[in-house]
Amino acid sequence: MKELTLQEQCELIGGSAVATVIIYVLLGAGIYKIIKSTSGRISIPKLISIEWKSS
Repeated sequence: MKELTLQEQCELIGGSAVATVIIYVLLGAGIYKIIKSTSGRISIPKLISIEWKSS
């Protein structure tokens, strides 16, 4: 039986580093948009929808 390399083990456990970076960038962009805008909407159909309005 073939032993897995360290990179292959990491991919099995938590996915690739590229996918992790993409998720962090998307979350950061959403949080930045919420903080900087006075009103707006972030929506992922059938999963999440967030609306806000600042006075």
